[in-house]
Amino acid sequence: MNAVGVIGLGLIGGSMAKAVKSNTDCIIYGMDADENVLAAAVSEGVITAGLEEHFDEIDMLLVALYPTDVVDIILGIAPRLKKGCIVIDCTGVKKIICTGLSEQLADMGLFFIGGHPMAGKEVSGYTNADADLYRGASMILCTDEHTDEQALKLADDFFKKLGFGRVVHTTYEEHDSVIAYTSQLAHIVSSSYIKSPTLEKRYGFSAGSFKDMTRVAKLNENMWADLFLANEDAIVSEIDSLINHLMEYENAIEGHNREKLVALLRDGRIRKEEDEEKEAGMGGQK
Repeated sequence: MNAVGVIGLGLIGGSMAKAVKSNTDCIIYGMDADENVLAAAVSEGVITAGLEEHFDEIDMLLVALYPTDVVDIILGIAPRLKKGCIVIDCTGVKKIICTGLSEQLADMGLFFIGGHPMAGKEVSGYTNADADLYRGASMILCTDEHTDEQALKLADDFFKKLGFGRVVHTTYEEHDSVIAYTSQLAHIVSSSYIKSPTLEKRYGFSAGSFKDMTRVAKLNENMWADLFLANEDAIVSEIDSLINHLMEYENAIEGHNREKLVALLRDGRIRKEEDEEKEAGMGGQK
């Protein structure tokens, strides 16, 4: 891998560029809608130059944009990429991206892999990008019948060099189903929880639990709205499941059914303990 291009230098793409700079000898070219961001990345030495004049030189293209923009932008620049270039997006939903690009790019002699780095912050933008953001995190790569095995191996090795603790191979169907639970639902719950009118009275009455529950309510609403709408079926199913579980607790409390409430709480505790044991058995990989 000699040269890498990064489109979108916000938190995710900017952190990718910084991680590549810190952990490899690759030449890095970048592109961002904000010329000031691009200029900052060049002045800091994170990227060598803008990507516009160097599409035909890069061996890998990383794209970190809103999900609604990814397919059209990649298809627009694909004819300018050299044959054999590996194209990886960093979007939080995969079906609309993989079905829109995998076969099309394969027909053009390019190697597409749907990607999702499992790391982030409650803040966004290039100024918050961090070369160590991905250290120890999982990088998800989605494969299908068009995936080139050699390109996949190169991608595995590349992301491990950037500090990722684990590279997970899956399908876009499984990715979107699981991510609705592990990420998207948590953001919806946090955003809903913070809206209680009791919020105005909480000062002096809150500690770690409140902070844990509300942390991801500080989100980029435009990006997350697109992610939710692009994964409608899976996220609605998870919301329905959560509502059903909440109703169990509500019914037990309203009915003053201590035995049922204890059973519900015990079941939740045991599931959490079993999850932690399983995670520990996997070496702490999330």
